Amino acid sequence: MITLRKLASLTDDTRRRKYPLLLQKIEYDIKNDRSVNTIYLSGLLQMICDDFFYGEIFRSDVCQLVKNISLLDGSELLWKCNAVRHSLLQAIHAEPGDWDFEESESLCRSERIIGDFYLYLDEIRSPFNVGSIFRTAESFGIKKILISPGTVSPEHRRAKRSSMGCIDLVPWSYGSLSELIEPVFALELGGQSINTFPYPPRGTLIIGSEELGVSPGGLKKADAGLGRLSINTGGMKGSINVSVATGIALQKWFSLIF
Repeated sequence: MITLRKLASLTDDTRRRKYPLLLQKIEYDIKNDRSVNTIYLSGLLQMICDDFFYGEIFRSDVCQLVKNISLLDGSELLWKCNAVRHSLLQAIHAEPGDWDFEESESLCRSERIIGDFYLYLDEIRSPFNVGSIFRTAESFGIKKILISPGTVSPEHRRAKRSSMGCIDLVPWSYGSLSELIEPVFALELGGQSINTFPYPPRGTLIIGSEELGVSPGGLKKADAGLGRLSINTGGMKGSINVSVATGIALQKWFSLIF
């Protein structure tokens, strides 16, 4: 952790980029029940309070936090620091992406709960969607993900970031429709409602592309198996993001088996 004296010696722009990073580290320690140097935190917050780059109301709130630090419990301090950090990020126009959020070590299991569930990503083009699907798959028991030749690589840097490390936790490989574990079904519009669909204890769910949905070959494969699964919606658009839809479908599958 950089000393407050060193922090004060940095240029204004560099110091203002450092503030949220230091607060993020302090939040991480609080979330994981590690000791926090409240003297250091008070000094850091006072430095922010004295920086006229920020608005008067915000600086007043930070100064009040400095005065009350000793009265706050861990949870209250965590939320206060988090609010300050996000205000600092907004001030320098550096709002975070989802992959920038830290996750508590206390939330991690020692091992995954895994079903005999498989996914086939059928021509998914967005690395953000691929990474998000991996993150969802890790949570809901997917044993392996098979990747079609036209799907963006899970090794893409944006896919890896949005997966929050789950690309390293869920086994995957490239493959074709002929290699899918039976029975096969597809997430597609116009199919049987998620509420009545007969999810199998073992099988493969095909997830189609953002633009065109499941490929003709994928639909043929699914129709020869368990068919098509659809999610009921009530909006005018009639469809939802592919990674969100995947999450809804997998949570239902997971909850019925486990």
